Amino acid sequence: MNMLNLIKKLEKVWYLNIKGDRIGYARKCGATIGKDCQILGDPILAFGTEPWLVKVGDHVDITYGVQILTHEGGIWCARGIDEKYKKLDCFLPVTIGNNVMIGVHSLIMPGVHIGNNVIIAGHSVVTKDIPDGTVVAGVPAKPISTIEKFMEGMEKREVVETKNMSQAEKRRYLEKIHPEWF
Repeated sequence: MNMLNLIKKLEKVWYLNIKGDRIGYARKCGATIGKDCQILGDPILAFGTEPWLVKVGDHVDITYGVQILTHEGGIWCARGIDEKYKKLDCFLPVTIGNNVMIGVHSLIMPGVHIGNNVIIAGHSVVTKDIPDGTVVAGVPAKPISTIEKFMEGMEKREVVETKNMSQAEKRRYLEKIHPEWF
C-alpha cells in the first residue's frame, strides 16, 4: 500500500469512526452538501467514484445503502463493440433539492434532478427527474402520491416523541404505550 492510500484510509477512519462526521467526509471527497443533512451509510458507497458531480440541498436524508451514480457503466459494452469507446467515459451530474428523503437501498441514476420536498421509497431506482412535492416508489421509480397527501396521512397517524432516544429508550417507551406489540 502506498503512502497516499494509507493517508486516505486514515482520513476515512478519522471522519467516520473517530469524529463520526459522514457529512464532513463526503464534503472532503468532493460532494456539495447543504445544511441539516444526514448520511446513514458510507459516503464513498453513496456518492461513488465522482462525488464532486453530486449536489445535495438542505435537510436531505440519504439513508443506508443508497447509491448515487454519476457515470454510464454501460459504456463497458460499447467498448467491446466499437474501438472508439476504448478510452472514453460518460458522466452526468446528479442534483438533489431541499427537504428530500431517499429510502434505504435506493439507486439514483446519472443525470437525475430531484426536486424539493420529495420522498423516495426504499429500494427505488430513480431513472428520471422527480418534480417538487412528489412521493415516488418502484423500479423504475414512479409517482405514487404528493407530499400534500403524505402530510394529510401523517395527521391521521399516531406520532411519538422518540427522535433523540436510544434504541433501548425507544423500546421501553413503546412497550409502555403499546404493550400489545411485544
